[in-house]
Formats: sequence, structure tokens, C-alpha cells
Amino acid sequence: MKRGSYWLLPILLMLPLTQATAFTIKDVQIIQADNVYQLNARIDYQLSEQAHEALNNGVPLTLKVQLLVEKVWRGFWEPSPFTTTLSFQIRYHALTELYRIVDGQTGDEQNFVTQDAALHALGEITNLPMVSPVKLAPGEAYQLRLRADLDIESLPLPLQPLAYLGRGWKLTTGWSQWPLQP
Repeated sequence: MKRGSYWLLPILLMLPLTQATAFTIKDVQIIQADNVYQLNARIDYQLSEQAHEALNNGVPLTLKVQLLVEKVWRGFWEPSPFTTTLSFQIRYHALTELYRIVDGQTGDEQNFVTQDAALHALGEITNLPMVSPVKLAPGEAYQLRLRADLDIESLPLPLQPLAYLGRGWKLTTGWSQWPLQP
């Protein structure tokens, strides 16, 4: 090792050797009700050891769910008829020993006694309105693309470099897609 690269050794030693636990999309149902497509989904959020430890030490975690309805065969210049990002924050309050979830869209808060109960509630998406069928071009095939991940940029600034470098923080479902049936 060159003499000038010794500063890199402590950083490499701090990187976790364990693989991050990925988030998983368990169930997706797209229904048409009240002249709009609605989403019912179940996302399984399993935190890595690093994220679990940070949460239990008072670090709030932000989970984002990205939704996109688009043509199956579309040009890059064509806009999507529906795109949104849902944001939820989970934090642990040591004084009350409760996990609090804050809905980033509405500001609604919920408290839970256990981390598992809070993560389970976070994973339930029920009757989320997406797009009206009248906004979709007739005769075209459309699909829903969905992804859920831990928002590393919302972590406290001193923790962000470790999260970007450490595998235990890259928690995501990756993009998945489902057809919209007219």
C-alpha cells in the first residue's frame, strides 16, 4: 500500500461485511373503482442490522415508494399519465418506547409498540387512487412500475457517507411492473 493511501484503511474497516436485507413487494392488486385505477399493495420492509441499529438509536428513517403509470411501448419524450412518490418516516422515541410513523403526504402520525408492527403498517398501501382510464390513450397497453427504497439522502449528514459506501444501507425492492387491465 502506498504511503498516502493509509487514510483509506479505517474507512474500509468500517464497511459492513454483511449483505443488506432487501425490501420485497409481496402483493399488488390494481382495481378499477369510481372511474379510477386504484392500487392495493403489500411491501415487506426488512431492515438491515445497520438500519435497525440506527433506528433504535433515534435516527429517523425515510422510506419512499415511487409509482409510475406509463405506456408499455413509449418514446422517451412522452410524459407519463401518472407519477408520484410516497414518503414515510419512521422513528423510535426512547422515552415513550414507541415507534412513530409520519405520512409525508398528509402529515398523519401513528404510534406502534413494536418495530415489526410499524414496518407492517408501513407496507400496507390500500385504495391509492392513481389514474383515470380517460387519461389513457385507447388501444395502448399501460403498466404500473413500482419501487420502494430507503432514502439515504434523508439520513443525518454525518451518516450519509457510511450509508452510500456500506451495503447494509442499500435497501430497495428494485423496479417491478404490472399491466393495467382496462
